[in-house]
Amino acid sequence: MKSTRMVALPALVAAMWAMSASAPARAADPHEYEIAANDGYGIEDCLAAGSGCGQVVADAWCEAHGRGHALAFGTRSAIDGRPTPVSAVDEPYVIKCGE
Repeated sequence: MKSTRMVALPALVAAMWAMSASAPARAADPHEYEIAANDGYGIEDCLAAGSGCGQVVADAWCEAHGRGHALAFGTRSAIDGRPTPVSAVDEPYVIKCGE
């Protein structure tokens, strides 16, 4: 199981770098990226609370967009501190990047 994670994490980071140019992320702020919960790449598995690969994935996303490292990441409601009008399944994820 551990070796599967060691292979899957670099593959996930590589996929994020590859899709960064055409990613469906919407910039609400030049340093904040919103990612659909159902993007099809499994990013939400790492950005969910308590995930061990979240910081690595968030940092890779920011670096791929030329924004340094990730300052914060998680669901929109966790980042903003207020509920969103969408269901928990569809709630977007947010990555805030710093320089």
